[in-house]
Amino acid sequence: MNITRFFIALAALLLGIGLIAPTLTISPMAGELTWLVRILAPEELVPSTYSILGVIGKLYQGNDFFLVLLLSLFSVLSPILKLSFFWQASSQSYQQENSNSLFKVIHYVGKFSMAEVFALALIIVVVKSFPGGSSAQLEWGAYIFTCSVACSIIASIRIEKKDRNKALQ
Repeated sequence: MNITRFFIALAALLLGIGLIAPTLTISPMAGELTWLVRILAPEELVPSTYSILGVIGKLYQGNDFFLVLLLSLFSVLSPILKLSFFWQASSQSYQQENSNSLFKVIHYVGKFSMAEVFALALIIVVVKSFPGGSSAQLEWGAYIFTCSVACSIIASIRIEKKDRNKALQ
């Protein structure tokens, strides 16, 4: 179980870094008029880099409370809850009957942890479809966040395997 807890702790650390690290850079362009915009309003073409928590803060400032709630739930709260449940389920003293019910809750909550990765992919597709050649690029924070999800998947598999082995005994 120490290996499982290592993956849970690593996932938590990577999650924390992934939430505050640069995740997405958007570089606006104006197509054939890019040269003119650079002369008249260069600040309009400055690339913007966002972290996950930075996006949530910007949405809050813009009074987009529904999106704030959605991103906070799927990108912050869901992974934290899932990792907390994993930590509890990986406890040596945890009872088998509690472990099964807890693991069902974990599977339910865990389905939402990839929502942020999906949202990033969607944003990139949307930005790349803008006219004028605008581009979006994933930053290192997106990869850290994804590694956190991968570590939590490994922990989930190890906990499930432990539960199956206990059930067979």
